[in-house]
Amino acid sequence: MKTEEEGSLTIFSALSLLLILSFLLALLEGARVSGLQMMDTLAADTGMDCVAAEYQTVLWDKYHLLYLDGAYGWDQFDENKVSSRVMDYVAGNLSETGENSVFRTKLCEASLLEYMFATDNDGTGMLRQASAYMKRHLPEDVAKKMYQQYQDGKKAEADGKTEYSVEDADQAIINAKKEKEQADQNAKEGAPQEEAGEKNIQDNENNHAQDAEDSKKESPIQIVLQLKQNALLGMTVSDMSSLSAKAVEAKDMVSNRQCETGRYDMKKAEKMNVSDRVMVLEYIGKHFSDYTEPGKGDLTYEMEYILCGKDTDKKNLESSIERLMRMREAANVAHIIADREKLNQTLMIATSLAGFSGNPAVVKIVQIGVVAAWAYVESILDLRTLLSGGKISLIKSAAEWTTDLKKLGEIVTGEGKARECKNGLSYQAYIKQLLFAMKEKKMAYRMMDIMELAMQKEQNGKNARMDHMIDNMICELRFEAKPLFAKRSLYGDMEMGGYTFFKRQKLSYINE
Repeated sequence: MKTEEEGSLTIFSALSLLLILSFLLALLEGARVSGLQMMDTLAADTGMDCVAAEYQTVLWDKYHLLYLDGAYGWDQFDENKVSSRVMDYVAGNLSETGENSVFRTKLCEASLLEYMFATDNDGTGMLRQASAYMKRHLPEDVAKKMYQQYQDGKKAEADGKTEYSVEDADQAIINAKKEKEQADQNAKEGAPQEEAGEKNIQDNENNHAQDAEDSKKESPIQIVLQLKQNALLGMTVSDMSSLSAKAVEAKDMVSNRQCETGRYDMKKAEKMNVSDRVMVLEYIGKHFSDYTEPGKGDLTYEMEYILCGKDTDKKNLESSIERLMRMREAANVAHIIADREKLNQTLMIATSLAGFSGNPAVVKIVQIGVVAAWAYVESILDLRTLLSGGKISLIKSAAEWTTDLKKLGEIVTGEGKARECKNGLSYQAYIKQLLFAMKEKKMAYRMMDIMELAMQKEQNGKNARMDHMIDNMICELRFEAKPLFAKRSLYGDMEMGGYTFFKRQKLSYINE
């Protein structure tokens, strides 16, 4: 017959088992804390990605820019709306762990520490996004070529700047004639009053007057002075009735109102470099309309608006043409100065117009005026070609030149155009040349004017504002959890008997 043996546990063994169990539970709690931190990180990452996925669709679909509407369709920005949205998504991801999970944790608070609007830092963030988009679609060697082209355009303008103008030349001729007449009058009064001498003087004066009248009729200077009395728009656009009559309320647009500002560290704000600027110009050409490729938005000529900022399409086109005219005049002056044959022709004309003065300085002023007049007429024909969709070289070759100095009056009348240059630049390319010299803030804000108008045309976007669009932000999240395998633990921050974890989560649409 078997009997049960009595067992016993010494106090030392009991204490040892207790210590071992406590150690194992502490290790288990430590592993759980690590798991909690990982779960919080995953929930924060996923939740922030969900928030980022709520980007403004018009800005992406039409302009390939990613922004979060911080006002969520309302007319006022409230950072609590953004933080609440973050809490909803992060808490939603945490709830999937279940009530019985050992990794159950709770999101208690979300607060925005930093956020930047599209209009902050002079709109540099928007320009950098535009540049980043183009860098994915434009080879680097093409970008370098475009930069060199912009530099060539600046050089052409600088080389074509002259000290005197057509108006200066005309005034120099007038002053020289007055001096000549005064000198003749003084000579007449001081000479003996003989009949034969008086007859010769009278004949000379009559001949001089007739020569002056004949030269005036054929003078390039007078032809251009007459042309300048006409509106440049009417001389270059073939069909004025086809011009867009669209207009906008400019006073309420981004570039004219006081924009809201975000909360961010200016030291972290990135600046634009030369490569970025070239890419932005290519981006503008790709995403905004112009006279030769009109759009269907609130403004038909969008690139012209970015350049000039007027409230009507017509004003923007007119101002753009005037600026383009000055650019082409400078380039054509540079061509004439570099062409010895053309320069000799201008000297001959200037001598015929001002040689009577006997003053080389006057002849020089008039020669420069003749050069400017010739360049002016050639530039009108250039603009006609550009506006009709043709191409014109920055600096023309002799074969690409169109006008004849002796027939300026005949050439400019009617609908004559400059010869198209095979390797020249289009109208849009010339507008980009002008934009290259523009200040970045002005360019960025006018781009955003058009973007804002596009958003507000949508049914749910009437309150959309570019100074509510967030492209990056930092949000701080506070998580709490209770100990499971121990009443207290050395792991994590303890507060009111539980764990408190803080996570700083960043949302940024720009790869950094």
